[in-house]
Amino acid sequence: MGVFVVPSQRRVSAAWVATFVVLLASAGCKPAQPGWPRLAPQPTPPGRWTETVIENGWITVNLGLPHHGPPPYPVVLNPIVPDHALLARGIGVVRWKTNWQALKGFAAPKPAESAPPSEQVGVWMLRSAHPGVIGRGYFGVITTEAHDTIPDVVDHLLTHPDVDPVRVAITGSSTGGFTALQALAEDPRLALGVVQVACGDYRLFLRSSSLALDDQERWLVDGEMILDPDYAATLDGIEPVARADHLPPRPILLISGAQDRAIPAACVRATAERFATTYDDAGVPDRFEWVEYVDRGHNLGPEAEQLILSFLERWLEVGPRLVGSP
Repeated sequence: MGVFVVPSQRRVSAAWVATFVVLLASAGCKPAQPGWPRLAPQPTPPGRWTETVIENGWITVNLGLPHHGPPPYPVVLNPIVPDHALLARGIGVVRWKTNWQALKGFAAPKPAESAPPSEQVGVWMLRSAHPGVIGRGYFGVITTEAHDTIPDVVDHLLTHPDVDPVRVAITGSSTGGFTALQALAEDPRLALGVVQVACGDYRLFLRSSSLALDDQERWLVDGEMILDPDYAATLDGIEPVARADHLPPRPILLISGAQDRAIPAACVRATAERFATTYDDAGVPDRFEWVEYVDRGHNLGPEAEQLILSFLERWLEVGPRLVGSP
């Protein structure tokens, strides 16, 4: 495993990964700090874009392919770097929109307003009626995207003659990062992944995130987080740390900020430790890489963009060697 702490480049030990760090940054996204170099402006290459509606109107897929280089092309689902940066490198871009209004039978999570304000817990999309179901609606939407929508998008891509079927990658940041991790564990056709400011230990995330229980004693029972049994069973079946053996030998890059309170550093470190062990056991330790920016929160800055582009260039060039059992 390549494990780096930026800027000091300290290697992270297993013991330190398990240590809970006092988080100083406020929740949510913050503007990038000044003084960091920006990516040089690049002209936007005229990609060949197509839009297709699939699954009886459920999903709209936008596919952008480069004009240069021989097909078939590698593609990246849900890019978290600029489209033009990928197209200029001969990498296709895939974006999709799930048309939730077309899904009959889809029910929104029960609104938190059904509970008195004093009993509601969490904020933003994780706001819930009581601690036992914290984040249930949030992870319900993520799971639908990861287990249903993304495989349908991949099905569609594999019918396109200019898309390389063994070089379909996925990236994601924050909520998109949770989705990408679950999709990677669910669909082996995804050749590699980049996950930014997200983690795979859902219980640790729900307990410690400033968007959820925030480690507040009033939401805990004798210091423990108690989830409704059916919800706990659901998390057991979907959280990436429990399905880590589904990931190798595919390359994965995990990037985080130590000062992120929305995505607690302890959760990312626990995820990195689990993945590192799994990749070591599979005999491919070099295919999992974790980079933590010690002075960053939820926004990581342009260094992360450069890191992601380098990772995608390196591994998407491998092509068929990404395929196979550990």
